[in-house]
Amino acid sequence: MNYKYSILFICLLILTVVSCEKDENTVAAPPNDRGEQQVIDSISLKSYLSTHYYNSAAVNSLANPRLEDLVITELLDGETLPINTTLLIDDVEQHSTTLLEVDYKYYILKIKPGEGESPNFSDSVRVNYSGSLTNGSVFDSSTTPVVFDLVYVITGWSRVMPEFKTSGSYVSNPDGSVSFDGFGMGAMFLPSGLGYFSTYRSGIPSYSNLVFKFEIMQMEINDHDSDNIPSYMEVSVSNEFDLLIDTDEDKVYNFNDSDDDGDGTATSDEIEIEPYTNTTEQGLQDELGAIELMSNQFISPISTLADGTFSANIITLVDDNENGIPNYLDDTYTVPVP
Repeated sequence: MNYKYSILFICLLILTVVSCEKDENTVAAPPNDRGEQQVIDSISLKSYLSTHYYNSAAVNSLANPRLEDLVITELLDGETLPINTTLLIDDVEQHSTTLLEVDYKYYILKIKPGEGESPNFSDSVRVNYSGSLTNGSVFDSSTTPVVFDLVYVITGWSRVMPEFKTSGSYVSNPDGSVSFDGFGMGAMFLPSGLGYFSTYRSGIPSYSNLVFKFEIMQMEINDHDSDNIPSYMEVSVSNEFDLLIDTDEDKVYNFNDSDDDGDGTATSDEIEIEPYTNTTEQGLQDELGAIELMSNQFISPISTLADGTFSANIITLVDDNENGIPNYLDDTYTVPVP
């Protein structure tokens, strides 16, 4: 009996060693080349848009169309396009962007552009949405409006949302809910490179093209580091979407760095801030609108103070040594000691 158990133990040991060696020698396949994958995705997306239609007459007739009102259907071989519908390829807008040195094409279907304000690519938005694969499989959706910071979602969203506007007005209901009117609504069709690319997520295979239907209700301009420079302004001179700028090379990007030039003085102390307040938002807008701004000035977002009044600042990007570099980005400039 002992002899038999010894043989069994040795066999199990050999199998364990062989199995471990196999695992240790297994190397994950490198991700596909982005440029090559974009060519594949572009062909696939155009094929999808050319073979799918939507209920154009029905959805475009609505004042405030919702996600469920937009119905996208595949046109099968031999079928005739139903009346009051339109092939997606005939109504979508084609847009282009560059990411990681690859040129991408993506598509937008604008059902309603919206009546409010357009967000910047680095702002936060309140939306309803539904995400699906091109085969119609839904992988994610919202049941109530949710807030997304566009800096931290897939790239496609940060490119598409600025093409729409928020709700023109809203009403708070007795049950605590909010009803929005005149919000932007549409769909986006993204190549995998503007989505999750090679990353596998639940319900989303690697290299999947994505379809999102959405409603955009509200937006908020982000200032991630609270330095009074909106994040959308802390970008590369050559690329309006490039937030990966690190002036002082401290491994903290400017949009998250409260001292952009690393000179020991906070960015907020190297700019001029002139506050304005008014008892009404419209009154403040009128007051600020009458001011002629210089090229180095901008107006901060309007905020509501605790006493119910409204406030905004005129920000001046000061360049005291007149070298063409604002103080907050110029580590050769030293703030005078009072």
